Amino acid sequence: MKIAIWTLRKPKVNGIKEWVEKCPYFNWIDVEYILEKVSSDISDMPLSLEETMQGAKNRAKNLKNKWIEADFYVGIEWGAYKLWDKAYLVWIVYVENASWEGHFSFSPAIEIPSKIEKMLYEEWKELWPIMEELSWVVDLKSQNGSMWAWSDDMLTRKQEFVSAFQAAISPFYNKFYKI
Repeated sequence: MKIAIWTLRKPKVNGIKEWVEKCPYFNWIDVEYILEKVSSDISDMPLSLEETMQGAKNRAKNLKNKWIEADFYVGIEWGAYKLWDKAYLVWIVYVENASWEGHFSFSPAIEIPSKIEKMLYEEWKELWPIMEELSWVVDLKSQNGSMWAWSDDMLTRKQEFVSAFQAAISPFYNKFYKI
């Protein structure tokens, strides 16, 4: 089986690989991973669930549009969204199979600190440069990311992708989605 993933970043890829190795759907199959960077065709810092979902879906579709042959195409996008008077950060995973069936899932969301929320929504800054400036960690994107910083290392990027990928791939195999 082949799984095409839109990124080269280790936390995302390792999270998906780790789960596939333990998954009862795949534990008897040899899995090949195709890693390819593709555009999300959205803003660099999506500020709504709709835009973040569109970005994840676009990444999976753009993998297909490159004529990459795979059984599954995985698009991942991060973004912020507002609910009532708070803003949250979430990763969204979209998995599409070769037959064009697709499913979304979300990582756990974490509340964005108010100072950072203001910088995102009022000053229109992107999150990763804000976080690198405030945390003094260079290339935070390739490490554990903002959720890690805001949860005192309890939420890592790899964990976020494991849970989101699990929920997005399950509908392809679970009997309840076939009734």
